[in-house]
Amino acid sequence: MTMRTLSPEDLDRLVRSHRNLKISVWVFSAVMVGVLVLLIANNLMLSPGCGAAIGVGIGALLLIPQKQLLSELGLSRQEAKQILRDERKRRRTAAG
Repeated sequence: MTMRTLSPEDLDRLVRSHRNLKISVWVFSAVMVGVLVLLIANNLMLSPGCGAAIGVGIGALLLIPQKQLLSELGLSRQEAKQILRDERKRRRTAAG
């Protein structure tokens, strides 16, 4: 599989977008754990189907900026993953 090369600006945008997505997922996960603790502490129930639907919906919302960037750069998800993997490897070898 041949990988496209991105300009330094586009590569930076891709790396920042991926980092922002990871941060958003961690923050969302922490908030959801807090909400679940409050629900359990107050003896309230949330149906599993409702919880799953909310999770899927919020997950889809978190992915919108990443999908827009990939579309703008003309990259598939697999290409973006490979580019990010290669960039991580490059940065590790440059730092070490």
